[in-house]
Amino acid sequence: MSVNNIRAVFIFIFFLTGFLPVNAQFNRFGGGLSFNTPIASPDLHIGNPGFNLRGIYEYNRKFFIIPSFTFQMPKKKHYDEGVEKLTIMGSLDANITYALAIEKQLLFYVLVAPNFTNIYTSWDPESDDLKNKYEFCPGLGIGTGIEMIVEGNVNAYTQIEYILGKYQQLVIFIGIHYYFEGRIRRIW
Repeated sequence: MSVNNIRAVFIFIFFLTGFLPVNAQFNRFGGGLSFNTPIASPDLHIGNPGFNLRGIYEYNRKFFIIPSFTFQMPKKKHYDEGVEKLTIMGSLDANITYALAIEKQLLFYVLVAPNFTNIYTSWDPESDDLKNKYEFCPGLGIGTGIEMIVEGNVNAYTQIEYILGKYQQLVIFIGIHYYFEGRIRRIW
């Protein structure tokens, strides 16, 4: 994706948020572990587990926007020729969620997420055939999740997301959210 296309996306989001009435508040953040299935490419290898950071914007009782950043552990592969490959993967999601069911302490939701995966491959030693490369792979994530009130200002979450894009992947997230403004009520 060219720099002009990235700028156009950011300008579009800026204008969209400026003209739509939004009462969203960033009221909790969290993080945890992520586990990915292998990338559907014999050339790429990623490490598990990964680490996930996220924030939650509550638009209303049913809709949430969860921007999320995931970083997979770097993975090294050694070849017989004395060559070593290092793969680093990170992805950025903008999960748009809809609450399907709200119980006293449980929230079940479905999501759709624009996904931006970045993969960097480094070769040691680098040669004409084996060059370092950076890939930007946009995609679309679909999935479901559950969030549970644990106590006070802490929620636990589990989310399953399938990334549709150049490299098809299933990603499982587990972790906690913390209310930094304080929870208003003990139930959803």
